[in-house]
Amino acid sequence: MSTSTVKICVVGPQEGGKTLLCKLLAEQLPADRGYHPTKGLRIQEVERTGPGGIAVNVQLRDCSGDFEAYSQCFPAMALDMDGLIVVYDPDEEGKEPELERWHEAFSTVGDARLDPSQCLVLGIHRGRGGEGAPPKFPISGKLTKLPNAVVEVSGDDVVGSARRVGVEVDRCVQHAVTRKREAEENRLLG
Repeated sequence: MSTSTVKICVVGPQEGGKTLLCKLLAEQLPADRGYHPTKGLRIQEVERTGPGGIAVNVQLRDCSGDFEAYSQCFPAMALDMDGLIVVYDPDEEGKEPELERWHEAFSTVGDARLDPSQCLVLGIHRGRGGEGAPPKFPISGKLTKLPNAVVEVSGDDVVGSARRVGVEVDRCVQHAVTRKREAEENRLLG
């Protein structure tokens, strides 16, 4: 069985759940789950299963939510990017313009021109309205044209939360692997 590697940037507003998503996938949740903002970039590697059952090494690039402070670094953060996950808190109203700005900044940086299938808009719903309460503000606007989902994350059910996040992220990984393979085939033929 061959192994493929894909690089996926995880971006979005501060406190949206980007680092939580990465740590859930890596099964590395710390005992202290307080908010610790990412400074610049954190890279988390996880293994997932790709198309045809191939093993995929996924490099998750957890980018700081401080757009203004790090926007000059976006080209370096997005270097050789194969996919993009825009993370947000669906309990916060009016985030669409900010999410669109994040998507635009990364999906078109440098030579990157990501296909919508290589992107995912993911709401990390922490159930603050009570256990099982639905998110207040699901995604709307331009970003509804991209694959999107809201995932319930519970502090008591880390394994279930990781599984739910993984299902959504795996779709992005599958498309990233496929598009990367197609680009490599076209490069070799052309």
